[in-house]
Amino acid sequence: MDFFLQIFTNGILTGFVYALMALAIVIIYKSSSIFNFAHGSLVGLCTFFVWQMVVGWGLPLYVAFFFELAVIAALAYTLQQLVLKPLTGQPLMAAIMATIALGELLSGIVVLFWPGPGRVLPVWIKLSILKFGPVVISSESLTNFIVCAICFAVFLLFFQKTRLGLAMRGTAEDHTLAQSEGVKVDLIFVVSWFVAILVAAIGGVLMSSLYGVSYESLHALGMKALAVVILGGMESILGALIGGLIIGVVESLGSGYLDPLVGGGFSEVAPYIVLLIVLIFRPYGLFGYKRIERV
Repeated sequence: MDFFLQIFTNGILTGFVYALMALAIVIIYKSSSIFNFAHGSLVGLCTFFVWQMVVGWGLPLYVAFFFELAVIAALAYTLQQLVLKPLTGQPLMAAIMATIALGELLSGIVVLFWPGPGRVLPVWIKLSILKFGPVVISSESLTNFIVCAICFAVFLLFFQKTRLGLAMRGTAEDHTLAQSEGVKVDLIFVVSWFVAILVAAIGGVLMSSLYGVSYESLHALGMKALAVVILGGMESILGALIGGLIIGVVESLGSGYLDPLVGGGFSEVAPYIVLLIVLIFRPYGLFGYKRIERV
């Protein structure tokens, strides 16, 4: 029972990071109806840039944070103006293919500027081990959990209580109607991309603080968030949270119980098996909206 509690807790802690990563995809989909297949590449690019500023250039953490905000804002504006705005009114598949091409471009940039093996971020908090009964949690894992919870709470307050959040919700419901009411839809798209990329960067840094800065693992983390979104429902913030926790727990249980039996690797497959089972019975995800179109 102690072993089960330990791996279950590990799954919950990891699942919160997955949920935060999935939130970034939900933000883009809710505002623009585009499923962002470049998410994994954005996670890798933003995390490596944080490493470059903190380790490569030796900038203080608070300076690197504001510099990262400026870079993310410029990236969000560039993506909206040069990639997505020209595709407005075009078939949805064109926008999807654009995000796939964008992901490949960003992957090439990461490989070009940061080739070779992975890097290591500096230790920002004193490492320690916390015990809660039979469960042992590292201080870094607990910090990641707290940061993810704060990010979720801040975003929900922003989305529900601010005028800009109200404009984002209106844009998500109907772009044309929102524009007719005076909402600057293009600006809302830029804000949505900014928030999504920022959330992705935070998630990437949190995971890299535990496992190092490796493009392969960061890209895989971003792509796993796609599975979380599909499981929870592509338009549901609650679905991103619940889906992330489910994927984290299933992956942890698979690693603890099934990997030793099959020689390893099953934990990477188990979440997708659960995803397929859920989609058979709920094609729109656990909390997705079933759309009914009149013909």
